[in-house]
Amino acid sequence: MIRAGISEVNITPPVGVSMCGFAARGGPAEAIHDELYARALVLDDGETQVAIVGADVISFAPDLVSGIREMIEHSLGIPGGHILLNGSHSHSGPSVMAFRCMGDRDTAYEDVLCRKIVGAIKMAAEGSVPASLSHGRAPVRIAHNRREMRDGRIVLGHHPKGPEAPWVDVVRVDTAGGVPVAVVFATAAHPVNLNLLSISAEFPGYAAQFVRDNLAMPLFLQGCCGDINCAPKDGKFEGCELLGTRLGAATVTAALHAERLEGDVLAVNNRVVELPLMVPDVDEAERALADATANLQRVREDKNITPYRRRQQYAGMVGWAKDYVQAARRGGSPTESFEIQTIHIGNVAVVGYPGEMFVDYQLFLDDASPFDRTIALGYTNGCIGYVPTADAYPVGGYEVEQAFKYYGTLMIGAACEDMIKTTTIDMLKEMT
Repeated sequence: MIRAGISEVNITPPVGVSMCGFAARGGPAEAIHDELYARALVLDDGETQVAIVGADVISFAPDLVSGIREMIEHSLGIPGGHILLNGSHSHSGPSVMAFRCMGDRDTAYEDVLCRKIVGAIKMAAEGSVPASLSHGRAPVRIAHNRREMRDGRIVLGHHPKGPEAPWVDVVRVDTAGGVPVAVVFATAAHPVNLNLLSISAEFPGYAAQFVRDNLAMPLFLQGCCGDINCAPKDGKFEGCELLGTRLGAATVTAALHAERLEGDVLAVNNRVVELPLMVPDVDEAERALADATANLQRVREDKNITPYRRRQQYAGMVGWAKDYVQAARRGGSPTESFEIQTIHIGNVAVVGYPGEMFVDYQLFLDDASPFDRTIALGYTNGCIGYVPTADAYPVGGYEVEQAFKYYGTLMIGAACEDMIKTTTIDMLKEMT
């Protein structure tokens, strides 16, 4: 029999922290609209323990992942690789990743964040009870594919025929007596409705509140939404509430119709893949530095650009371009470490990827996985940046040509898709 426990902690940062997700913000957070939470579910089959954490942050920096895992391994004995840390990817939360152009990380806040998450896992483990698990799925439309072809180029818009995953996956946790105590729910949609200076969990927060009010403790996990934006977008909290209510209602529906998982087996598999990076030629890199330097000069006297934005966005791009030139001159065959985590819970598998995965990865696993149902997640145990499919490279777009500059220095290559998919299927087969 599986034992399960769930707990939550408030992780709302103070006013004044740098916010994440958008480079063009005029300053740090000026208000708190709604509270941020981290929730932890601990499962134990008597031999294997697993901790699943969902938090209202954009993702977790690698050092935060390793720090949390080390603290839990030391205090509870749960192996670090058995801890899954997923960020909702809200663009209205604190910067807890080393993004270029998006403000500085607040180490004091991050220290408290890590200790609170460790505390949540401890409380969940200590409060575990005999439980039964069920899985359900329900349709929900709160998003669309955003890679629109317009005037011969890919822009962030709406691609009506583009791939999507318009559903929510749910794992309901009941006591041995059949009382629901937790609802884990996952869908794929960028929480980007807001671009303000107010802290918010965006639509995942509203969805979680709906689930809490109508069934049990919620735990939201973000799926493979690299090319999927929430929709409709109105830039208002009312829009977030509408999206969250739709998602919450679908989640409750799926939970109420969930079917008992077959088997009480828990297993975890972790593997690190070294993804090849694309190195530019020196001329290309030097042109990028010249452009970034010119842009910084252009905005120095622009009174519509705040000093904060000038320093973060424009000076930040100059910093990236300098590193880009160095990488070009250095050459070689650099790689990016990419941890794939698979968790076996009865006849359901959970796959965690540390990247902004295109939704095709989720659709692929839904079809190709050897498990009855596979829940695919992005933004898990870190985030290296966007992970497109190979067919996205020839046509370009923000996810291929621009976003990597905020994450690091170089973009991963088109060969990564096959490496990731092949490795994931091998890992899942090893668990069957």
